[in-house]
Amino acid sequence: MRCGFLVLVALAMSVVPASAQSASSSQYDVAGGYAFMRDQDIANNNPDISANFPAGWMAAVGGTLSSGFGAVGEVSGSYKTVSIPGDQPKLRVYTFLAGPRFRKSLSRIAPFGQVLFGVARATTSVLTVSETASDFAYQPGGGVDLDISGRLGLRIEGDYRIVRSDGANSKEPRFIVAAVFGF
Repeated sequence: MRCGFLVLVALAMSVVPASAQSASSSQYDVAGGYAFMRDQDIANNNPDISANFPAGWMAAVGGTLSSGFGAVGEVSGSYKTVSIPGDQPKLRVYTFLAGPRFRKSLSRIAPFGQVLFGVARATTSVLTVSETASDFAYQPGGGVDLDISGRLGLRIEGDYRIVRSDGANSKEPRFIVAAVFGF
C-alpha cells in the first residue's frame, strides 16, 4: 500500500510542467500525508468506547471544475494495535470517498471545505481470525493549503467522518498534515 502511494506521488511530480501554478491555485492537485484518527464508537449508546488510531495515511486527488468549485477523491488508512495482555488485536480502517470541494485561492493560501461520501471498511484481527465490515460513510471537513514553493504546498485539514452501521453512527474525527502537489 505504501509503495503504491509513493509511485502515485512520483508519477504526479514527473508529469507536472515546470511552468505550473502554485499549489494553492492550480487546477489539479495530488496530496498525501499523515492522518491521526479518533474512533468515537457510540454503539449501544455508550460514548465511553473510543480509541485513538495514531498510525494513518491519506491520499487525495482533486480538480477544479469551475471558479471555487471542484471534485476530490480520497483513500485513507488508519491502524491500531490494542495493548492488552496475550494476543493483541489489530484494528484497521480504510476509506474510499469522493465528493465536492469548495475552495478560495488567496495569494499563497487556499482555504477549502468539502463533503465526501463513500465506504469505510473496518477489519479486526486476532491471530489468524479476522472480521471485516464495510459500511456507508460521509465526511464533512475543511482545511487550508499553504504554498511552500512553486507547485509544492502543505495541507492542514480536519474532518469528521460518520460511519453508518446497523442503525448506529460511529464518529471518527481526523487531523491531517499532507504535502500537496499542484499542476
